[in-house]
Amino acid sequence: MFSLGASANNSEGHTDDNPIYLNDLTTRTFDMFLTEYRPRSAYSYDTTELEEFLGFCVKYQCTKTLKFVTSCIQTSMYQFHPSNIVNMAIKYQIREFFKFGFERLLETPMNEITKAHRLLMGNDVFIALVYTKATLDDHRHIVAGEEPPILHHVEDCQDPQACKQDWHAIWWNGMGRFLLDGRNPQPYDRAVDRFKEMQFGRVSAGCKEQMFRVISLGDAFDYADRFVSDTIQRLRSFLIYEP
Repeated sequence: MFSLGASANNSEGHTDDNPIYLNDLTTRTFDMFLTEYRPRSAYSYDTTELEEFLGFCVKYQCTKTLKFVTSCIQTSMYQFHPSNIVNMAIKYQIREFFKFGFERLLETPMNEITKAHRLLMGNDVFIALVYTKATLDDHRHIVAGEEPPILHHVEDCQDPQACKQDWHAIWWNGMGRFLLDGRNPQPYDRAVDRFKEMQFGRVSAGCKEQMFRVISLGDAFDYADRFVSDTIQRLRSFLIYEP
């Protein structure tokens, strides 16, 4: 475009007959770039379009349009496999994507994660995923099998020994079953809600209320959330550049 004289007519992009060619850019992706001026609903794009559009915006540093396509992807997150979301987060250095993608991977059974998914997320994320899942499984088993002990029985408890025995049995038959159900394991909060609806046998009303207050503190349950949060933070600091 800076050529002088007659040769300028032969320069790339000077006329419609001599356009500028971007070999890695499809017509469809460029048309999507123009939607900044005539935007469509996020749901009118398929996942391939959105990912190609994201790559275009990052490569050509289209800051304003990058915000638009990032918003579209966030609106359509559940249309992507979580390994694909993690891949985009790392490849295009988008921190907001990583947390959602990794948490979705934790919810995905290992036998549903294929070699293609493993290649998308990368070896570091896959290894972290395996260890995180194993740690969370161990923690769930401990919570399911070890009830919080009744350290002090309240005044209305007529038989502390029977109260303690029934509390142990009901915890295992309730929380143990809800958390370890092979077909439909419950998250901690839902397992607690169902547990509270059970019959508590010889557990006194006062002891039961006391233990419900202990459970509501969430110390044992919150460990899993804190562990996942710390793992995500470490992975992001290692894999995604912080400007």
